[in-house]
Formats: sequence, C-alpha cells, structure tokens
Amino acid sequence: MMRFGEDALRFRTAVALACLIVLTPLPHPSEAKTKEPKEPVEASPSANLYKELDLFTKVLNLVEEGYVDNPNDRDMVYGAIRGLLSTLDPHSVFMTPDAYRELKVDTEGRFGGVGIEVTVKNNVLTVVTAIEGSPAEKAGVKEGDRILKIDGISTKDIGLTEAVRRMRGSRGAKVHLTLLREGHSEPIEVFLKRDTIRIKSVRADPPEDGYGYVRISSFQEDTSEELKKALDGLEKKNKGPLKGLLLDLRNNPGGLLDEAVDVSDFFLESGTIVTTATRNHEVDRRTAAKDGSEPSYPVIVLVNGGSASAAEIVAGALQDQKRAVLLGTQTFGKGTVQTIFELGDGAALKLTVAKYYTPKGRSIQAQGIRPDIIVPAQKPRARAAKDRSLKGKEPETRKSPDSEKSPEKSEDEDYQRQVALDRLKSWQDFDKPRRRP
Repeated sequence: MMRFGEDALRFRTAVALACLIVLTPLPHPSEAKTKEPKEPVEASPSANLYKELDLFTKVLNLVEEGYVDNPNDRDMVYGAIRGLLSTLDPHSVFMTPDAYRELKVDTEGRFGGVGIEVTVKNNVLTVVTAIEGSPAEKAGVKEGDRILKIDGISTKDIGLTEAVRRMRGSRGAKVHLTLLREGHSEPIEVFLKRDTIRIKSVRADPPEDGYGYVRISSFQEDTSEELKKALDGLEKKNKGPLKGLLLDLRNNPGGLLDEAVDVSDFFLESGTIVTTATRNHEVDRRTAAKDGSEPSYPVIVLVNGGSASAAEIVAGALQDQKRAVLLGTQTFGKGTVQTIFELGDGAALKLTVAKYYTPKGRSIQAQGIRPDIIVPAQKPRARAAKDRSLKGKEPETRKSPDSEKSPEKSEDEDYQRQVALDRLKSWQDFDKPRRRP
C-alpha cells in the first residue's frame, strides 16, 4: 500500500498550521482593562499542537489512500473545520458560502423562513425568540422552547448553522418542528409554512398621556437612525417633549454591536457603554459622547429571557450608568463577541474572540442581567388561576398551540408594559432612577 513520505506529512502539517495562523484575529489597541484572565494564554501554536497535527495528517493520509470510496476533498476539509469548532463554543461556527450569504441577509432584515431566533443552550437547540408577525410567532412558538427535531431530523446530529439553514427556505414551503416545552411531559408537534420574514427593527406607538413607547426587535443596519426618527415622530404627535419613555427590548435576540453602542450613546452623555476583553488582555472600551441632543426624560427598559447579546449591552449600559430602570425578568445571558473572517471562496468563519462587560465590569455571559424591578409576564393571580385550572388534567401537548398567544406580545394583556407605564407615570415617587424597590 502506498504511503506519503515524511516530506508530504511535513507539508500538510505546515499547511494546516498556516491556516490556523491566518485565522488568528489581530489584536485591537488596548484602551483600558476590565476583568482579565488570571493567566494569559499564548496565541502562537504550541509544541503539542504540532504533535496533534502530525496525527491529523496521518489520519488524512489513511482516509485518502484506504477508504472504500473516493472521498470528496472539500467535504473532508469542511468536516474537519466543523469538528474543530465544535470543541469550542456554540457561537463559533464555520459557514459555507450559502450559510454566509444568509448571515449577511439577516442584518439587512429580510429573509425566507419561519421567523425563529435560536441558539444552543445546555447542548440543546433552544428558541431565543419568535419574531413578531412570523409563522412561528403565530403558531405559538415561545422563548425557551427546545427544538428536538426539524423535519424529523434530530437537532443533536446537526450544528447551529445547519439547523438555521434547514428552517430557512422559500415562501410557502413547509417545515415540521418537534418542540419540548417546560411544563409539558411530551413533545409538541408544530407545522409551519415558511414566509418572507421582514424584521421591522423599530416600532413606536402613539404617546399615551405624553409617554412614549418604542420597541426594538433586533439591532440591524440603521437601527439607531430609525430610533431617532421614531422618537422625533412621537414628539411631533405629542406636540412637545415626552414625559417619559418605555424602551422595549423583550425578545430582542441582539444583532450588530455598533448599533447597540449607538442606541446606548443616544441616551447617555458620557461614560462607558460596553467593554470587550480577549483572552490576551486586549481590551476595547466603547464610550458615550455628548452632542447636546440626549433626551432628559426618564426611561424604563423592558427585558425578559429573550433579551440577548446586543439587547443586553444596551440594558446593562443604561442600568449601570443609572440612566434607566430595568423592568421584567432575567435576560438570556449571551455575552460573547464574534468576528467574521472571510475565507476567500465565499465561506466564512464566525469565531468567538472576546466577552462583553457592562460599564461596572459585570460579565453577561451565561448570567444575564437582573432587572431592577422583577415583574413576570402575567399577573400573579392570573398565573395562579391558570395553575389551578390545569391541576389534575393532562396537558395538551400533541397539537400545535395555534390559539396560544404570549402575554408579553398581546397589547391588551401586556402586564409588564402596563406596570412599567404605571411606574413611569409615578416617576416622582422614585428618589433616583436606579433605586431598587
């Protein structure tokens, strides 16, 4: 049997190392320090890595020379990269050219699919939020639902990127999801018809007694500009400055970091907005700049378990800088920074390169942000009555919950929003915006 000589093995090892070095992110200029790793980790390849790559090239040699079928070189390379990244974290992923095109479409706010933002939590594909007006939202898919299968394929056998790709598709095509929901003993089967998902980043409601309401559903290109236009429109309708603002970040899965910084900067005159820190002590601190246009009215920010990433950056900045009161429930806890590296053939690498920290140095990752005022999505009495009504009955788990509607998305029954508005109207009762009840 033919085998590669030492020169061939050295060549392959060198190629693999070159790829690793090219993909290593360049450091950012250090401006300040926040929480740092106790022991810095060397970025250059170690002796152990050379040894392990030698093992990898030997396996590659055996597969190419002895596998029963003729292997596809690209499939093997793609598979090796996916396997490498699977040892890191759920947000570091390899994207094929098709997957990378879809990612770029996401930031533009329009794509074909069912309208679910997902992540991997505790090694299970989990719903962060169902986009407003989407097929998933209309079918009753909820934050925290665990997706067990997509069209009968177990999500344990596919990565995050592949799961998203399987839920995407042309308008009118159907997709079958198998969900597991907390409190239900059996899976829920949901059948959805894909649609063109148009994400409206900012929505504002007419002022109520001089108080404004603005919802940011995700942070896309021009979200900060849309916010300014929305607030200008509210003040025109109010025929004067607002008395206060409800900023709704519930079920906002995040988006572009720069837009989150700009939104925070709109409300802040000075101070740190967010700090990112890499494993090698490289720190990037984003700060607010006073331009004289910052509103002075009180702000209450609505958050819940679907508020993640960029939404948590805004919430944490306004909370730490004592610019707003947070009301709702604990946020999701996605506090890592991903950088996109284009690989030349249309594919790309999304790699976790840093962690977010709030102005006071709090890490968001896996912890989330605790609101100043904890308010559940439903009235306590309503929840107790619902629990009593279900006692002794088998939960309905096999049908799609088309008739269910999340209380935090029903304006007639939006308990959190009503509590926030009542608090805003009685703002003079607060000694300071950040005073905890």
